[in-house]
Amino acid sequence: MFPIALDLTRIPVLLVGQGELLQRRLAQLQEAGVTEVTVLEGASPTAGDLQQCAIVMVAGLPREQAERIVIAAHEVGKLVNVEDINDLCNFYFTANVRRGDLIIAVSTSGASPTLARKIRDAIAATFGEEWRERLREIAELRQIWKKQGKVMKEVVDATEKHVKEKGWLTQKREVV
Repeated sequence: MFPIALDLTRIPVLLVGQGELLQRRLAQLQEAGVTEVTVLEGASPTAGDLQQCAIVMVAGLPREQAERIVIAAHEVGKLVNVEDINDLCNFYFTANVRRGDLIIAVSTSGASPTLARKIRDAIAATFGEEWRERLREIAELRQIWKKQGKVMKEVVDATEKHVKEKGWLTQKREVV
């Protein structure tokens, strides 16, 4: 696994499936701000559907039907995630803690989404809503330092010094 973050607000998504799992995945995409999503409920994608997306998500379909979709998607170079059928997936979803632009992701590579969620919940208890403002503060400082002509190493050093002076990561926290 190589963890990456995809900005799905810039990537066309094809969501194929049926039932509760399809609706749950659609709600997750909408919550993440995804606007360019084509939903095919109970229908298989056409070649044109596959050409117009960057990634394909399958939810709530029997394995045999999902396999046909995966094969067709791979033939045209698309990445695919099939809900709860790991061996058909090119990528997995993470359990996330979101504090503004700060996103902390937890993955078990599909082995146990429940465990990933439990770990996410423990992290969420440690990194509260104050991190939304802390990240905004650091982002503003980074822009100032860059405008002052600091090179990347100086920006990194200044960031580390600021975080240490604020004591943001040295406070004792109770782990759930």
